[in-house]
Order: sequence, then structure tokens, then C-alpha cells
Amino acid sequence: MASDMRLATPSAKVAFLFTRVGLAGCDMGACAILPRIIGQGRAAELLYTGRAMGAAEGHAWGFFNRIVEAEALEVEAMGMAARIAEGPNFAHMMTKTQLNLEWSMGLDQAIEAEAQAQAICMQTQDFHRAYHAFVDKEKPVFEGD
Repeated sequence: MASDMRLATPSAKVAFLFTRVGLAGCDMGACAILPRIIGQGRAAELLYTGRAMGAAEGHAWGFFNRIVEAEALEVEAMGMAARIAEGPNFAHMMTKTQLNLEWSMGLDQAIEAEAQAQAICMQTQDFHRAYHAFVDKEKPVFEGD
């Protein structure tokens, strides 16, 4: 759940079983993270009942990004990781930072923080190379600087 992206096989199931043994339905940030992924009502249902959410339901609710056949799961995950790694690493770091920080911000604060993040990214060589590649209708090459 704490992953930025989640892949599942068709047989995948997710359950929060704490209430089945008399504990609160929340643990390890479930009450903070799950509603942000699938919505308050759906999260409440899973956390109160302890029932399992299957792959199709999890995909429809936005919990899983994609459902992949079991034999293709590793290839798909590695391909996704490679595509991200080929991108602008500094910009990805800024995006991850903002994803984490903006949970506790109001909209005005978030917009200002994002403007500052963009201004910082505009100072990188990756941005300058990518901008010129965009203008020249070429594929950018990111070097992490």
C-alpha cells in the first residue's frame, strides 16, 4: 500500500484482517493511506469488515495500477522500473518529495511548493537538454544532472 504504484496478478487479494481478531482495522498507516488511494467509504468498508478485495475490484477502485498475468508480472514490473529509471531522476525525486509533503498541505500551499519545485528543476542540465530536445522534436536524454 505504501508503494507509489502497485501491480497485481488476476488472483491477487488484499485484506486488512485486524478486526477479525478484535483489533482496530488500522495499522501501519492504513487509515491514513488507504482512503487516499480508494476513497473514505471504500476504505472504511474494508477496514471495518476485514473482507478481501480481489484484483479486479482493486483495479477498478484505483488500488492497483494494472493487472498482469502472473507469468508476465516480473517482466512488467522491471519494464516499468526501467522506464522510470531512464527518466529525469532529479525531477522524479522532486515529484516523490511533493507527493509525500502535499498530504498535509492546503491547496494554496501545495501550489506554491510545486512552483518552487519546478523552479529548482529548471536549474538542472536535464531540464535544459529536455527543453531543447522538445523544441527540436527529439527524444530527451537524461543524465541525472
